[in-house]
Amino acid sequence: MMAAYAGIYLVLLDVDEWGWGVPEAGFSVDAIPIYFRLDEFGRPSGEWIDGYAWGEDTYANIAGTMGPWFARP
Repeated sequence: MMAAYAGIYLVLLDVDEWGWGVPEAGFSVDAIPIYFRLDEFGRPSGEWIDGYAWGEDTYANIAGTMGPWFARP
């Protein structure tokens, strides 16, 4: 898991406080967890991945899915 997240910065948005999205920033949340890819200026790129991508919540499933997704340029 640590290798999958190496060099990644995560920002927590609390849906209880912020609601299910921050439209003015380009974020819409339909599932938890959800990860948005940002461009070099910190703006949403339109790419995202959520918890449905890896099936059962096991370290192997999550790391196997998240590692390659985070490694893409």
